[in-house]
This record gives sequence, structure tokens and C-alpha cells, in this order.
Amino acid sequence: MKYRGKLFWISLTVSMALLLSVALGIYAGGVAMAVPLAGVGGFYIEADRIEIRDFKLLPEVGETSEKKAVPQVATQMDADIKGLKLYKDLNIPGQGKVRVLITASGVVKSTGMVLDMTKISADHSFKKLTIKEEASSDFRKKFGMDAPHLVLKDPKIQAHYLFNNSISLPGMKLEVQKLKK
Repeated sequence: MKYRGKLFWISLTVSMALLLSVALGIYAGGVAMAVPLAGVGGFYIEADRIEIRDFKLLPEVGETSEKKAVPQVATQMDADIKGLKLYKDLNIPGQGKVRVLITASGVVKSTGMVLDMTKISADHSFKKLTIKEEASSDFRKKFGMDAPHLVLKDPKIQAHYLFNNSISLPGMKLEVQKLKK
């Protein structure tokens, strides 16, 4: 396989600088990850277990890098995450698929998390779950869910926007992996 040396090193340097700035921003807290990781497919969050406090869910129409309006749900919460894997698969012309992967080896603690998503699969366990409808001309106010405590076991979340007021990522690793075709 032939590489164009100068082009390769320039794109690698720019990509790594962008990834490093995102990772440092995540580590510092209060960073939104919508633009660099958004898309029709979104990015994925997987974990062994997520314990959530003060959970709220509302319908939303959000923007991604591919579309102006995509139906989503907006969630707000505080969370403790065990076994975090956050990743985005990218098609790089001439290089194939690459996965940008962020992992944490300890318990990730997040406060003020806002997560917009289009899909979640997990074993759910709620305490005091409330689901309500209201008459309103604003679709965001017509339906909502909330619970003071929620546990997700083995969740896989397809997301398009993530913001944390504060987050700790013990044992954080950032990897770029070349995926097989």
C-alpha cells in the first residue's frame, strides 16, 4: 500500500490535534461533543452499568452534521458509569474505516449531563418512574419521563450530542483503531 507521505502526516497531525483537544476538553469538563462526533449514524456509548440520578427525558428534534432536523430524545441526568466505551466510526477516503475510541478504566462520574439520542438498548431498572402527557402546541411539552433513580445494564446508546457540566474519567484512554473492511 502506497502512502503520500506529506499528505498523510499533515492529515494525521491535524486529526490527532483535534482528538487531543476533544479529549482534553472532556477531561476538563463542560464540553459539548456534538459537532466533531455528530452525524446520521451518530456516535456510540457502551458501558457495563450506568447508575443515573435525576433522570429527565423529553422529545427533541436535533441537528447532526448530515441533517438539519432529526427526531431524537433529549435526556438530562447525573450518572456513574462503569466500563465506559465511547466511539465513532469514520470512513476516511483511501484509508477505510477508523474508530475513534475513548475508554475509562474506573467509575466515570458525571454531573449535569445532557445527552441527545435516537436509540438505546439495555436492561432498565427504574425507581418512581413518571410518564406524563400534557396538552400543548409545543411537541417538546406533550410527553415526558422522569425518575429519581435509573440503572442501565449493558447499555448501547446511539447519540448525537453530549454535554457534561463536570466529568471525571479515571484511567482514560484515547485510541484510533483501523477497522477491518
